[in-house]
Amino acid sequence: MEKTTRLKLQECTSTPLACTASSEPLNDTKYSKKVISSDTSKFQSHVRSGYNPSNRGSLSAKHLVYVVGIDGKPLTPTTPKRAKKLMKEKQARPLWNKFGQFGIHMEVSTRTEKPKSVLGIDNGTKFEGYTVTVGKENIIGIMWKLPDKKKLVKKLVERKQLRRARRFRNCRRRKCKFQNRKETFIAPSQKQIIDSRLKCIKELYNYYPIDGVAIEDVCFNHKKYRWGKNFTTIEIGKKIIDDFFINKNIKIYKFKGHQTESFRKKYGYQKLKCNKSKIDFRTHCADALSITAETMGIGYIEPTENFIYVDDSYRCTRRRLHDTQYSKGNIRYPYSSGSFKGISKGCIIGFDGGYGQLVGGTKNNCWYRDFELRNKKPILQKGKIIKKIRWISHGFKYIGG
Repeated sequence: MEKTTRLKLQECTSTPLACTASSEPLNDTKYSKKVISSDTSKFQSHVRSGYNPSNRGSLSAKHLVYVVGIDGKPLTPTTPKRAKKLMKEKQARPLWNKFGQFGIHMEVSTRTEKPKSVLGIDNGTKFEGYTVTVGKENIIGIMWKLPDKKKLVKKLVERKQLRRARRFRNCRRRKCKFQNRKETFIAPSQKQIIDSRLKCIKELYNYYPIDGVAIEDVCFNHKKYRWGKNFTTIEIGKKIIDDFFINKNIKIYKFKGHQTESFRKKYGYQKLKCNKSKIDFRTHCADALSITAETMGIGYIEPTENFIYVDDSYRCTRRRLHDTQYSKGNIRYPYSSGSFKGISKGCIIGFDGGYGQLVGGTKNNCWYRDFELRNKKPILQKGKIIKKIRWISHGFKYIGG
Protein backbone atom coordinates (compact mmCIF):
# COMPACT_ATOMS: atom_id res chain seq x y z
CA MET A 1 0.00 0.00 0.00
CA GLU A 2 1.41 3.39 -0.96
CA LYS A 3 2.19 5.80 1.86
CA THR A 4 0.61 9.22 1.80
CA THR A 5 0.42 12.16 4.14
CA ARG A 6 -2.66 13.52 5.80
CA LEU A 7 -3.33 15.56 2.69
CA LYS A 8 -3.02 12.45 0.49
CA LEU A 9 0.17 13.72 -1.12
CA GLN A 10 2.21 11.03 -2.82
CA GLU A 11 5.88 11.04 -1.88
CA CYS A 12 7.99 11.52 -4.98
CA THR A 13 11.24 9.57 -4.97
CA SER A 14 12.20 9.86 -8.60
CA THR A 15 11.93 13.61 -9.11
CA PRO A 16 15.36 15.25 -9.50
CA LEU A 17 16.08 17.89 -6.90
CA ALA A 18 19.48 19.08 -8.11
CA CYS A 19 19.80 22.86 -8.08
CA THR A 20 23.10 23.44 -9.84
CA ALA A 21 24.04 27.03 -10.54
CA SER A 22 23.81 27.88 -14.22
CA SER A 23 26.52 30.53 -14.16
CA GLU A 24 29.37 28.24 -13.18
CA PRO A 25 29.84 24.46 -12.99
CA LEU A 26 30.54 22.80 -9.68
CA ASN A 27 34.12 21.88 -10.59
CA ASP A 28 35.48 24.67 -12.77
CA THR A 29 38.94 23.13 -12.91
CA LYS A 30 39.88 19.61 -13.89
CA TYR A 31 41.48 17.21 -11.50
CA SER A 32 45.02 16.14 -12.11
CA LYS A 33 44.62 12.76 -13.80
CA LYS A 34 47.24 10.06 -13.89
CA VAL A 35 47.55 7.14 -16.27
CA ILE A 36 46.87 3.94 -14.42
CA SER A 37 46.91 0.38 -15.64
CA SER A 38 43.68 -1.37 -16.53
CA ASP A 39 41.85 -3.40 -13.92
CA THR A 40 42.99 -6.99 -14.26
CA SER A 41 41.72 -8.28 -10.94
CA LYS A 42 39.66 -11.46 -11.14
CA PHE A 43 37.52 -11.23 -8.03
CA GLN A 44 33.97 -12.55 -8.34
CA SER A 45 31.00 -10.20 -8.23
CA HIS A 46 27.30 -10.62 -8.80
CA VAL A 47 26.01 -11.52 -12.25
CA ARG A 48 26.23 -8.79 -14.92
CA SER A 49 27.69 -6.21 -12.58
CA GLY A 50 30.35 -5.27 -15.12
CA TYR A 51 33.23 -6.15 -12.79
CA ASN A 52 33.59 -9.77 -13.94
CA PRO A 53 36.14 -10.08 -16.77
CA SER A 54 34.07 -12.87 -18.35
CA ASN A 55 31.15 -10.51 -18.94
CA ARG A 56 30.81 -8.22 -21.90
CA GLY A 57 31.84 -4.59 -21.59
CA SER A 58 35.03 -2.80 -20.71
CA LEU A 59 36.37 -2.76 -17.18
CA SER A 60 37.25 0.90 -17.58
CA ALA A 61 33.55 1.85 -17.65
CA LYS A 62 32.27 3.90 -14.73
CA HIS A 63 30.30 1.76 -12.30
CA LEU A 64 28.25 4.61 -10.86
CA VAL A 65 24.87 2.87 -10.57
CA TYR A 66 24.44 1.26 -7.17
CA VAL A 67 22.74 -2.13 -6.91
CA VAL A 68 20.50 -3.46 -4.15
CA GLY A 69 19.90 -7.19 -3.97
CA ILE A 70 16.59 -8.95 -3.73
CA ASP A 71 17.12 -9.20 0.04
CA GLY A 72 17.66 -5.45 0.35
CA LYS A 73 21.44 -5.62 0.88
CA PRO A 74 23.80 -3.55 -1.32
CA LEU A 75 25.80 -5.28 -4.05
CA THR A 76 28.61 -4.27 -6.38
CA PRO A 77 27.73 -1.14 -8.43
CA THR A 78 27.27 -1.50 -12.16
CA THR A 79 27.37 0.65 -15.28
CA PRO A 80 24.37 2.63 -16.60
CA LYS A 81 24.34 0.49 -19.75
CA ARG A 82 24.01 -2.76 -17.84
CA ALA A 83 21.47 -1.26 -15.47
CA LYS A 84 19.32 -0.25 -18.43
CA LYS A 85 19.59 -3.74 -19.87
CA LEU A 86 18.57 -5.38 -16.58
CA MET A 87 15.53 -3.12 -16.32
CA LYS A 88 14.60 -3.83 -19.92
CA GLU A 89 14.70 -7.56 -19.19
CA LYS A 90 12.58 -6.92 -16.06
CA GLN A 91 15.27 -8.35 -13.81
CA ALA A 92 15.57 -5.05 -11.88
CA ARG A 93 13.56 -1.94 -11.16
CA PRO A 94 14.74 1.68 -10.77
CA LEU A 95 15.58 3.12 -7.37
CA TRP A 96 16.68 6.51 -6.03
CA ASN A 97 18.31 7.34 -2.70
CA LYS A 98 18.12 10.57 -0.70
CA PHE A 99 21.16 11.96 -2.54
CA GLY A 100 19.23 11.80 -5.81
CA GLN A 101 21.49 8.99 -7.07
CA PHE A 102 20.02 6.47 -9.48
CA GLY A 103 20.26 2.76 -8.75
CA ILE A 104 18.50 -0.52 -9.38
CA HIS A 105 16.81 -3.05 -7.12
CA MET A 106 17.24 -6.63 -8.29
CA GLU A 107 14.06 -8.64 -8.79
CA VAL A 108 15.92 -11.96 -9.17
CA SER A 109 18.46 -13.66 -6.94
CA THR A 110 22.13 -13.28 -7.81
CA ARG A 111 25.57 -13.86 -6.38
CA THR A 112 26.62 -11.68 -3.47
CA GLU A 113 30.43 -11.68 -3.82
CA LYS A 114 31.74 -8.12 -3.61
CA PRO A 115 35.16 -6.47 -3.99
CA LYS A 116 36.80 -4.59 -1.16
CA SER A 117 34.92 -1.37 -0.44
CA VAL A 118 36.05 1.44 1.84
CA LEU A 119 34.26 4.56 3.06
CA GLY A 120 36.58 7.54 3.58
CA ILE A 121 35.61 10.21 6.11
CA ASP A 122 37.27 13.58 6.63
CA ASN A 123 35.68 15.15 9.71
CA GLY A 124 35.40 18.88 10.26
CA THR A 125 33.56 21.54 12.25
CA LYS A 126 31.47 23.05 9.43
CA PHE A 127 32.10 20.87 6.37
CA GLU A 128 33.00 17.21 5.94
CA GLY A 129 34.09 14.99 3.08
CA TYR A 130 32.86 11.46 2.29
CA THR A 131 34.03 9.13 -0.47
CA VAL A 132 33.04 5.57 -1.35
CA THR A 133 35.54 3.41 -3.22
CA VAL A 134 34.55 -0.01 -4.56
CA GLY A 135 37.28 -2.13 -6.11
CA LYS A 136 39.52 0.38 -7.89
CA GLU A 137 36.90 3.04 -8.60
CA ASN A 138 35.85 6.04 -6.58
CA ILE A 139 32.07 5.76 -6.89
CA ILE A 140 30.84 8.93 -5.17
CA GLY A 141 32.16 11.99 -3.35
CA ILE A 142 30.06 14.05 -0.94
CA MET A 143 30.73 17.43 0.61
CA TRP A 144 28.48 17.59 3.67
CA LYS A 145 27.56 20.87 5.36
CA LEU A 146 26.97 20.35 9.08
CA PRO A 147 24.35 22.19 11.15
CA ASP A 148 25.34 25.54 12.63
CA LYS A 149 26.38 24.79 16.20
CA LYS A 150 26.55 28.45 17.22
CA LYS A 151 22.88 29.01 16.37
CA LEU A 152 21.81 26.09 18.55
CA VAL A 153 23.98 27.25 21.45
CA LYS A 154 22.39 30.69 21.18
CA LYS A 155 18.92 29.17 21.34
CA LEU A 156 19.86 27.04 24.35
CA VAL A 157 21.16 30.09 26.22
CA GLU A 158 17.94 31.95 25.46
CA ARG A 159 15.86 29.00 26.63
CA LYS A 160 17.85 28.86 29.86
CA GLN A 161 17.16 32.53 30.55
CA LEU A 162 13.44 32.13 29.87
CA ARG A 163 13.22 29.16 32.23
CA ARG A 164 14.97 31.10 34.97
CA ALA A 165 12.59 34.01 34.53
CA ARG A 166 9.60 31.69 34.72
CA ARG A 167 10.60 30.47 38.19
CA PHE A 168 9.73 33.89 39.64
CA ARG A 169 6.20 33.82 38.28
CA ASN A 170 3.23 32.74 40.32
CA CYS A 171 2.35 29.55 38.47
CA ARG A 172 2.10 25.85 39.08
CA ARG A 173 5.25 23.89 39.81
CA ARG A 174 6.03 20.33 39.02
CA LYS A 175 8.21 18.12 41.12
CA CYS A 176 11.88 17.88 40.22
CA LYS A 177 12.83 14.91 38.05
CA PHE A 178 16.06 13.28 39.10
CA GLN A 179 15.65 10.04 37.13
CA ASN A 180 15.74 11.63 33.68
CA ARG A 181 19.52 11.65 33.29
CA LYS A 182 21.08 9.25 30.83
CA GLU A 183 24.34 7.47 31.53
CA THR A 184 25.79 8.34 28.12
CA PHE A 185 24.91 12.03 28.20
CA ILE A 186 25.91 14.22 25.30
CA ALA A 187 25.21 17.92 25.01
CA PRO A 188 22.47 18.95 22.53
CA SER A 189 24.92 21.12 20.59
CA GLN A 190 27.16 18.10 20.09
CA LYS A 191 24.35 15.65 19.49
CA GLN A 192 23.05 17.47 16.43
CA ILE A 193 26.51 17.22 14.84
CA ILE A 194 26.71 13.48 15.55
CA ASP A 195 23.17 12.88 14.27
CA SER A 196 23.98 14.77 11.07
CA ARG A 197 27.03 12.58 10.46
CA LEU A 198 25.07 9.40 11.12
CA LYS A 199 22.42 10.58 8.66
CA CYS A 200 24.98 10.60 5.85
CA ILE A 201 26.77 7.41 6.93
CA LYS A 202 23.55 5.37 7.20
CA GLU A 203 22.39 6.44 3.75
CA LEU A 204 25.71 5.40 2.20
CA TYR A 205 25.69 2.11 4.13
CA ASN A 206 22.21 1.24 2.83
CA TYR A 207 23.16 1.48 -0.86
CA TYR A 208 26.90 0.75 -1.14
CA PRO A 209 28.73 -2.46 -0.08
CA ILE A 210 30.93 -0.95 2.63
CA ASP A 211 33.14 -3.37 4.58
CA GLY A 212 35.75 -0.90 5.86
CA VAL A 213 35.94 2.74 6.89
CA ALA A 214 38.97 5.05 6.93
CA ILE A 215 38.62 7.97 9.34
CA GLU A 216 40.92 10.87 10.05
CA ASP A 217 41.08 10.65 13.84
CA VAL A 218 41.49 14.19 15.16
CA CYS A 219 42.81 14.47 18.72
CA PHE A 220 43.51 17.53 20.82
CA ASN A 221 45.04 18.01 24.26
CA HIS A 222 42.54 20.30 25.97
CA LYS A 223 44.46 20.18 29.22
CA LYS A 224 47.62 21.53 27.65
CA TYR A 225 46.08 23.98 25.15
CA ARG A 226 43.11 26.31 25.57
CA TRP A 227 42.57 27.47 22.01
CA GLY A 228 41.11 24.25 20.54
CA LYS A 229 37.43 24.62 21.42
CA ASN A 230 36.41 23.79 17.83
CA PHE A 231 37.99 20.35 18.16
CA THR A 232 35.47 19.45 20.85
CA THR A 233 32.78 19.02 18.21
CA ILE A 234 34.86 16.32 16.56
CA GLU A 235 36.03 14.50 19.67
CA ILE A 236 32.79 14.25 21.63
CA GLY A 237 30.58 11.56 20.22
CA LYS A 238 33.32 9.65 18.36
CA LYS A 239 32.36 6.56 20.33
CA ILE A 240 28.79 6.75 18.97
CA ILE A 241 30.13 6.71 15.40
CA ASP A 242 32.54 3.86 16.19
CA ASP A 243 29.79 1.80 17.81
CA PHE A 244 27.71 2.07 14.65
CA PHE A 245 30.51 0.59 12.54
CA ILE A 246 31.27 -2.09 15.12
CA ASN A 247 27.63 -3.21 15.22
CA LYS A 248 27.64 -3.47 11.41
CA ASN A 249 30.89 -5.51 11.41
CA ILE A 250 32.76 -2.79 9.53
CA LYS A 251 36.49 -2.62 10.12
CA ILE A 252 37.75 0.80 11.22
CA TYR A 253 41.06 2.31 10.08
CA LYS A 254 42.12 5.52 11.84
CA PHE A 255 44.80 7.95 10.73
CA LYS A 256 46.32 11.09 12.23
CA GLY A 257 46.22 14.47 10.56
CA HIS A 258 49.90 14.47 9.58
CA GLN A 259 49.48 11.02 8.03
CA THR A 260 46.61 12.24 5.88
CA GLU A 261 48.76 15.09 4.59
CA SER A 262 51.60 12.72 3.73
CA PHE A 263 49.22 10.34 1.90
CA ARG A 264 47.75 13.25 -0.07
CA LYS A 265 51.21 14.30 -1.25
CA LYS A 266 52.16 10.69 -1.90
CA TYR A 267 49.29 10.12 -4.36
CA GLY A 268 49.30 13.61 -5.80
CA TYR A 269 45.87 14.82 -4.73
CA GLN A 270 45.28 18.56 -4.59
CA LYS A 271 43.57 20.30 -1.70
CA LEU A 272 42.08 23.79 -1.58
CA LYS A 273 42.95 25.41 1.74
CA CYS A 274 42.14 29.04 0.98
CA ASN A 275 38.34 28.64 0.91
CA LYS A 276 36.90 25.82 2.98
CA SER A 277 33.33 26.53 1.87
CA LYS A 278 34.00 26.24 -1.88
CA ILE A 279 31.90 23.53 -3.50
CA ASP A 280 34.68 21.42 -4.96
CA PHE A 281 35.94 17.86 -4.60
CA ARG A 282 39.41 19.07 -3.64
CA THR A 283 38.15 21.04 -0.63
CA HIS A 284 37.34 18.15 1.71
CA CYS A 285 36.95 14.93 -0.29
CA ALA A 286 40.63 14.90 -1.31
CA ASP A 287 41.68 13.96 2.22
CA ALA A 288 38.99 11.29 2.45
CA LEU A 289 40.14 9.76 -0.84
CA SER A 290 43.82 9.84 0.14
CA ILE A 291 43.31 7.78 3.31
CA THR A 292 41.02 5.46 1.35
CA ALA A 293 43.76 4.82 -1.22
CA GLU A 294 46.24 4.05 1.54
CA THR A 295 43.79 1.70 3.25
CA MET A 296 43.08 -0.28 0.09
CA GLY A 297 46.74 -0.38 -0.91
CA ILE A 298 46.13 -0.20 -4.66
CA GLY A 299 47.91 3.06 -5.36
CA TYR A 300 46.42 6.10 -7.03
CA ILE A 301 42.61 6.22 -7.34
CA GLU A 302 41.16 8.63 -9.85
CA PRO A 303 38.69 11.09 -8.24
CA THR A 304 35.12 10.56 -9.31
CA GLU A 305 33.08 13.01 -11.35
CA ASN A 306 30.02 12.01 -9.33
CA PHE A 307 30.40 14.79 -6.75
CA ILE A 308 27.50 16.34 -4.82
CA TYR A 309 27.14 18.98 -2.12
CA VAL A 310 24.58 18.41 0.65
CA ASP A 311 23.31 21.20 2.90
CA ASP A 312 22.11 19.78 6.23
CA SER A 313 22.18 23.07 8.13
CA TYR A 314 18.40 23.62 8.28
CA ARG A 315 16.69 22.93 11.60
CA CYS A 316 12.98 23.53 12.01
CA THR A 317 11.51 25.84 14.66
CA ARG A 318 10.44 23.89 17.70
CA ARG A 319 7.69 24.60 20.24
CA ARG A 320 8.45 27.25 22.86
CA LEU A 321 6.35 28.45 25.75
CA HIS A 322 7.39 32.09 26.03
CA ASP A 323 8.87 34.77 23.79
CA THR A 324 11.49 37.32 24.75
CA GLN A 325 9.38 40.13 23.24
CA TYR A 326 5.65 40.63 23.72
CA SER A 327 3.54 40.17 20.60
CA LYS A 328 1.00 42.71 19.46
CA GLY A 329 -2.13 42.25 21.53
CA ASN A 330 -0.30 39.93 23.97
CA ILE A 331 -1.05 36.95 21.72
CA ARG A 332 0.96 33.76 22.03
CA TYR A 333 1.36 32.21 18.61
CA PRO A 334 1.56 28.43 18.47
CA TYR A 335 4.79 26.97 17.14
CA SER A 336 5.04 23.69 15.31
CA SER A 337 6.68 20.59 16.69
CA GLY A 338 8.35 19.85 13.37
CA SER A 339 5.51 19.57 10.84
CA PHE A 340 3.04 21.79 9.01
CA LYS A 341 -0.35 20.47 7.91
CA GLY A 342 0.94 16.92 8.33
CA ILE A 343 4.08 17.47 6.23
CA SER A 344 7.49 17.34 7.90
CA LYS A 345 9.45 20.58 7.86
CA GLY A 346 12.67 20.46 5.89
CA CYS A 347 11.31 18.17 3.15
CA ILE A 348 11.33 19.19 -0.51
CA ILE A 349 8.00 20.29 -2.00
CA GLY A 350 7.18 20.81 -5.67
CA PHE A 351 4.45 22.72 -7.43
CA ASP A 352 3.74 24.21 -10.83
CA GLY A 353 6.61 26.56 -11.62
CA GLY A 354 9.21 25.60 -9.03
CA TYR A 355 10.19 23.70 -5.90
CA GLY A 356 11.83 24.43 -2.55
CA GLN A 357 12.34 23.39 1.07
CA LEU A 358 9.33 23.62 3.37
CA VAL A 359 10.00 25.69 6.51
CA GLY A 360 6.46 26.31 7.82
CA GLY A 361 3.40 28.35 7.01
CA THR A 362 0.38 30.33 8.19
CA LYS A 363 -3.17 28.99 7.86
CA ASN A 364 -3.25 27.51 4.34
CA ASN A 365 -0.19 29.30 2.90
CA CYS A 366 3.17 27.55 3.08
CA TRP A 367 6.59 29.10 3.60
CA TYR A 368 9.52 27.60 1.75
CA ARG A 369 13.05 28.34 0.59
CA ASP A 370 12.99 28.83 -3.15
CA PHE A 371 15.88 26.93 -4.80
CA GLU A 372 15.51 28.62 -8.17
CA LEU A 373 15.63 32.18 -6.85
CA ARG A 374 18.48 31.33 -4.43
CA ASN A 375 16.89 33.23 -1.55
CA LYS A 376 18.73 32.90 1.74
CA LYS A 377 15.66 33.76 3.81
CA PRO A 378 12.31 31.96 3.59
CA ILE A 379 9.71 33.85 1.62
CA LEU A 380 5.95 33.57 1.63
CA GLN A 381 4.44 32.77 -1.74
CA LYS A 382 0.90 34.09 -1.35
CA GLY A 383 -0.38 32.21 -4.38
CA LYS A 384 1.09 28.89 -3.24
CA ILE A 385 -1.49 27.45 -0.91
CA ILE A 386 -1.01 24.05 0.64
CA LYS A 387 -3.41 22.36 -1.78
CA LYS A 388 -1.30 23.37 -4.79
CA ILE A 389 1.68 21.22 -3.73
CA ARG A 390 2.14 18.55 -6.42
CA TRP A 391 4.72 16.30 -4.80
CA ILE A 392 6.90 15.98 -1.71
CA SER A 393 10.24 14.28 -1.18
CA HIS A 394 12.23 13.55 1.97
CA GLY A 395 15.55 13.58 0.14
CA PHE A 396 18.45 15.81 1.15
CA LYS A 397 18.93 19.38 -0.06
CA TYR A 398 21.79 18.86 -2.48
CA ILE A 399 23.57 20.42 -5.44
CA GLY A 400 25.06 18.34 -8.21
CA GLY A 401 24.76 14.65 -8.80
